[in-house]
Amino acid sequence: MSQAGMALIFFAILSFVTALVFNVSTDSPIDQSLPPTGGVVGPITVEKDRTVYQIQVGQELPQNGPGNQVTGIVLDKDKNPLFSFGEDFWSESGYDSDGSWSEKKTSYDIKVTLEKGSYFFELESDNSTASLSQIRIIVKKKGGSAVPFFIAGIIALIIGVILNEMSKGTIGKGLKNLDSGASRWG
Repeated sequence: MSQAGMALIFFAILSFVTALVFNVSTDSPIDQSLPPTGGVVGPITVEKDRTVYQIQVGQELPQNGPGNQVTGIVLDKDKNPLFSFGEDFWSESGYDSDGSWSEKKTSYDIKVTLEKGSYFFELESDNSTASLSQIRIIVKKKGGSAVPFFIAGIIALIIGVILNEMSKGTIGKGLKNLDSGASRWG
């Protein structure tokens, strides 16, 4: 069982490395700044089905000023909406019993999988007066989806460690000690 456990642990490491490789950007990113009201970026041409893109959106807001929601919309080649995503941006600070504090959320990113074709990305601002700063969008093509490799790595690592510990007898002893301790109290 020890060899099987070690093989699964090696497979887990290989899966994690593969997930990292798939997370690497494979082309020059689109990096554009849009006015505070938003705008449209593109087109981008997707040459292969199930191509993964990472979309990063950000906008700086004044401290303790009004918040803003920036919504992204993926448009087809005719600029018809396909789906949307978005988050609230805010920047706050203050004082409490522990002293001064400051928190902010001024960016988000999302990964989308697109089929072959041409696409545009539209950004809309719910409160363009919340910030006079531009909205920045970065679109990067990824090597693929890392999720299956990451999940396979976690499962293989757990099973590999369990098999390895079982071959050493540490899991069996621990269960036997738990069982004998429970019978003393029961």
